[in-house]
Order: sequence, then structure tokens, then C-alpha cells
Amino acid sequence: MSLRASVLLVTLALTACIPSEIHAPIAQQEADRQVIRFGEVSFTKLAEGVWMHTTYLDLMGFGPIPSNGLLVVDGENTILVDTAWTDPQTEQVLRWAEQVLTKPVRAAVVTHAHQDKMGGMAALRARGIPSWAHPWSNEDAPKNDLLPADRALVFDANGWATGSGAAALAPLQVYYPGGAHTRDNITVGLPIQGIAFGGCMIKSSDSATLGNLADADLKGYAQSTRNFGAAFADYAIIAMSHSPPEGRKAIERTEKLAKEL
Repeated sequence: MSLRASVLLVTLALTACIPSEIHAPIAQQEADRQVIRFGEVSFTKLAEGVWMHTTYLDLMGFGPIPSNGLLVVDGENTILVDTAWTDPQTEQVLRWAEQVLTKPVRAAVVTHAHQDKMGGMAALRARGIPSWAHPWSNEDAPKNDLLPADRALVFDANGWATGSGAAALAPLQVYYPGGAHTRDNITVGLPIQGIAFGGCMIKSSDSATLGNLADADLKGYAQSTRNFGAAFADYAIIAMSHSPPEGRKAIERTEKLAKEL
């Protein structure tokens, strides 16, 4: 590996969920699903009114690294779950919702303070889109050279977002399972569609590792994964940040890997 690639990897590992494996070309990564391309962004329909947005960071020596988030239609608007890697990519996500779906983004929630989830916060601010995050995400964001969200979520004793944040993000259900990939990682459930988004905490059923553990809660990871599974016990589709959506075997695999830490 070149010195430049090594420096890039070390730098990005501090602010993103960088896995260590080599990634295939984008066309190969997307070969098994129907994708709509819009500039640098790929969109995949998961259910009626639910789209997964995927953007890539091309890291020398590792190929294009995907990061997924969601767009959830709510009446005449949409709610954004996680930004793209960068502000320009995030602006493309916002324009697609506005121009193609004709349902502009009215609010956003970000699932933790890494670049692949919060790298496009300035694009949201430029449009005046209110954004929400765990208080710890807003605390950690500046340490990772990221802009915090506008507002902080409040969680009840059972981990569910409550108050004005929960109301603003409805019909999404926002849940904090405990520390895992990071201390602040939150998850999102869509009860009507039966989709649960585990962000970077949940890994695919064929994953060999839990990815970047630089900011991980190693002791709590397994229990937090169980909490996520229990919170969304009847949800059949599990979406995640760095792999395509699949069934509940992703939760089982993630818990197994976490128990081995």
C-alpha cells in the first residue's frame, strides 16, 4: 500500500466506518438489485414509499466503499435517514427527492457521528432542513471534523426517542439500543413497511468482521444487537449501512461476531 493510501485510510478510519476488505467496482456491487442512478447517487426501492440511497467513497487501494441511508415518503414530503459521504452527494440526494419523487426532504435524522452518516450536514443546513441526532453524536461530531445536527433527540428509559424529536420524525420510530459500533449509534424502524435500519451497527449475514471498531463499545456490542432485534422483533427487512438489505440473519450474524470480541 502506498503512503498516500495509508494516510487516507488512517484519517478516514477516525470519521467513518471503513472496512478493511477490497471492494468490487460499483456496477458489480449493484448487479443484483434494480438501481436508479442520479449523478453520483444510486437509489433502490425497498418498499412503497421507502428508498435506499447509496453513495461511494473511492479509497485508493480499497475501491469504492458504499454507504446506505434512507428516504422515507411522508405525505407530500420525505424524511432523510443519514446524509451521504459528502455535501455534493447529499445535495444530489436532496435534489432527487425534490425533482424525481417531487417530495422534498422536510427533516433528517443521522445515526452516528462518522463521515458516512454526517458528511453532508452542510448541505442540509444550506437548505434549512432541520436535522436530529443523539446528543452524543452532536458532541462527537466536531471532534471528527463534522457539523453536528441542529437538534438533539431525547430518549426514554427503554431507548425510544420521545418528545418533539419523535414527533418531527414520525412515522419513523427512532431507537437507541446502547453502544455498539459507536457509543451514539441509533437505529430506525418503519412499522408499516416492516423495515429496520441498523446503520453501521448491523453487518451482513456473510460478514467476516464487524468492520471499524475504533470507536466501538466492545463490551456492550452483543447486548445492543440483541436490543435492536427485540425492539424490531417483527420486522422482516433489515437495512444497514455497508451491505444490501436482507433478512434477520444479519442480526444473528452481528450478535455472533460481537460475542467473539
